[in-house]
Amino acid sequence: MTPHEESAPPSVNAMGEDRYEIAAVERFDCTPEELWTLLCDWERFVEVGLPGMTSAFRWLSGGPRHAPSRFEFTIAGAVLKEEIYELSADLPGQRYRARYRALEPALGVLEYDAVLDARPGDGPGTVLETVREVRLMPGSPPDLLVGMIAGEMQSLKAHFAGGA
Repeated sequence: MTPHEESAPPSVNAMGEDRYEIAAVERFDCTPEELWTLLCDWERFVEVGLPGMTSAFRWLSGGPRHAPSRFEFTIAGAVLKEEIYELSADLPGQRYRARYRALEPALGVLEYDAVLDARPGDGPGTVLETVREVRLMPGSPPDLLVGMIAGEMQSLKAHFAGGA
C-alpha cells in the first residue's frame, strides 16, 4: 500500500447507548521500533497525528516512556487531559502496546479508553491496530471522532512514507 492509497475507514461498533468501539488498522512503511519510538514520544505523536490541530502540550506527571504518566493538550479550544497507563513490549522488535485514557470529559466525549498495538506486518512494514472505547454525550454520533481517527492514521502514514 502506498501512502496515497485509500485506507479502510475506522470501523464503528455500538456497544450500548452512546457507547462505541472505534477500531482502525493501518500498515506503515517503517519498523515496529520506529513506530514505537514515535508512539512513546507523546508530544510528537499528538503533533504528527493531529497536525495543526493541537497546542500547549505539557506533562502533568511522569513523562515519555513512563506509565503511568499524565499529560494535557489543547484541541478545538478544549483542554484534553489524558493518562498513559500501560506501555509494554512483547519480544522487543516484535509487538508493542500502549494504553491510555481520558481523565476528564471534553468535546462531547465522556469516557475514552484506547489501545495502540504495533506489530510486524505479513510483508515489509508495521501494522498499527487501534481500538478506542468511548462514551459520548447522550445522542451524540461518533462521526467527528471517527473522522479524527481516520485523519490521524493518514497523517501518521504520510509521516512514515516521508510525506510529512
